[in-house]
Amino acid sequence: MSYGISVDVVKAAAESADIVIAQVNKNMPRVHGDCFIHIEDVDFIIPHDEKILVYPPSKKGSISKDIGRYVARLVEDGSTIQVGYGSIPDAVLSSLESKKDLGVHTELMSDGIVNLMKKGVITNRKKTIHREKTVASFCMGTEECYKFVDDNPEIEFHPIEYTNNPFIIAKNRKMTVINTALEIDLTGQVTAESLGKIMYSGIGGQADFMRGAHFSKGGKSIIAIPSTAQDGKVSRIVPFLREGSGVTLTRGDVHYVVTEYGIAYIHGKNLRERAMSLIAIAHPKFRSWLLDEAKKANLVFKDQAFIPGSRGEYPAYLETIRTTKTGVELMLRPVRISDEPLLKEFFYSLSDQTIYKRFMSIRTDMPHERLQEFVVIDYSKEMVILAVRQDGPKEIVLGVGQYGINEQNHTAEVALVVRDDYQNKGIGKVLLKYLTELAKKQGLLGFTAEVFVDNVPMLHLFSEMGFEMEKQAEAGIYSLRMRFR
Repeated sequence: MSYGISVDVVKAAAESADIVIAQVNKNMPRVHGDCFIHIEDVDFIIPHDEKILVYPPSKKGSISKDIGRYVARLVEDGSTIQVGYGSIPDAVLSSLESKKDLGVHTELMSDGIVNLMKKGVITNRKKTIHREKTVASFCMGTEECYKFVDDNPEIEFHPIEYTNNPFIIAKNRKMTVINTALEIDLTGQVTAESLGKIMYSGIGGQADFMRGAHFSKGGKSIIAIPSTAQDGKVSRIVPFLREGSGVTLTRGDVHYVVTEYGIAYIHGKNLRERAMSLIAIAHPKFRSWLLDEAKKANLVFKDQAFIPGSRGEYPAYLETIRTTKTGVELMLRPVRISDEPLLKEFFYSLSDQTIYKRFMSIRTDMPHERLQEFVVIDYSKEMVILAVRQDGPKEIVLGVGQYGINEQNHTAEVALVVRDDYQNKGIGKVLLKYLTELAKKQGLLGFTAEVFVDNVPMLHLFSEMGFEMEKQAEAGIYSLRMRFR
């Protein structure tokens, strides 16, 4: 006899019990896998047919959908996924419809997984173990979900001690684990079980799967949470977990944290980098408070600047994918307050000649005070766009374009710099085109710039844009006035 849709701990319980009583129910789906008990091991059988409890999918609000779209960016084709239950996991699954050849190794089988199987998104062809099989331990869903599971050889149910074994989980290549939580603090500690001394749930399998993902080749562990709770009254990102809170996941367990305001990669980061990354994806109305608390706790620089309100709120809608004429695919995005380490690495990768042409000085250091001028900006008065290439979990900045608005004459001063090893690949042109688009949308009439007379590539780039251009030379420097057509 099949245990049906709840194998989890039932098999272990039946094998340990002195007396086993089985209810035989024609409405219970018969499932495949390590989920059978022989009739000789049952002491009493009670035939009784009744409807199986159903769990309709949660309603997906705009916040859940935004989180789902961000998480979808992190899920690669061919990944094996684990997703929990609720509105955010449902939204994540809905956002994966464009993916290819996903696999599933999870505790919970749900309608979201069934829908992706029906659409051919989940094929399990690329799994390392249990290839072409969706592996779960129990199922919660609608009647349609239960019908799909019933006697379906594509799905295997296993006891919880197998599905949740981190060493089994880790055998799946690209194991991508997506869970939610109650709170996360600025150091990366996560609680999914209690707020202070008030218990909300048990640990569940979250820690098992997150740690299994760590040992998986190409694995990722993701915490996806709304930025606030209680209708926006409290922040889920907090300075420190409350006294008495259970630390479900330690600082070393989490790779990514996702809210409706973006993605923070915190694995391997120091405490300052973690705090700034998490503040950047917190709800805007709590960012100033979080920064103040971080300063008090010496988690960030005491002089860390911050622009409150909408002027300093990261404009995620400006993120875009562009490809250069030489085939280099780039993510163009505005700079974030947490990008200081990224830009520091970029600036130190530049040659002395490139630095001199861009900054018109031979300065070779880029301290925190100087970097803040690039990452802490008022988006209503200036713009800094990064051209980014993804290298696994890490972003690499290939170019930076920026402009600062001159409100008196409705123009902006523009400047560009590209890594030496990526020059002459069209990155500067892609950056300048996008900056021009943004400047026009802000109602600007043109750009100004200062360029060395012998900086032929930059002068050629500006002339290629078709601006109405005026040049005035003085002391080996061109002052350019470029009017948009």
